[in-house]
Amino acid sequence: MRMHLSLVLTASALATVALGGDIAANFPPRKPGQWQLTHDYGQHNLPPQVQRVCLDAATDALLYKFGTGAAHQICSKLDVHRSADTVAVDSVCRLGNSQLTSHSVYTYSGNTAYHEVVNVHYDPPLRGKTSDSQTSVDAKWLAACPADMKPGDIVNQPTPMMPVPIRMNLIEMLGHAD
Repeated sequence: MRMHLSLVLTASALATVALGGDIAANFPPRKPGQWQLTHDYGQHNLPPQVQRVCLDAATDALLYKFGTGAAHQICSKLDVHRSADTVAVDSVCRLGNSQLTSHSVYTYSGNTAYHEVVNVHYDPPLRGKTSDSQTSVDAKWLAACPADMKPGDIVNQPTPMMPVPIRMNLIEMLGHAD
């Protein structure tokens, strides 16, 4: 379950909640190559999770498309506002029996870095967990993808809770492999 939640959060972070063609235009494109994402789960007393991701333009487009499909199924509200290098997203979505009301702010530094803060209120609390949460992601471009990574590859670095690295390919997981 924790790995599934991590995948959802990862896909969500990579897609930057781009939930529609006109909405996707509000998000600056990321530079193709290897990215490092550091997730901080705030009050959940979890250590930061560090991931390396290999992106290209096609992978970004696939993630936007995936985000679009998911949002149309679970979200009843989505407001996106862009001002210079900042994008704010307010949404209301359903996950199981819970309604998730979220406010997200993405601050971009060109096409090589961004900082994301997501505040979510769950009503009722999701799976008996707290009714409010805050997650932040710091993402930065590192270099071209190394030879051992292909577009869509994501590698979760070991943590005390998951002491071995986990490697997967988002394109294959979403069923879009060649």
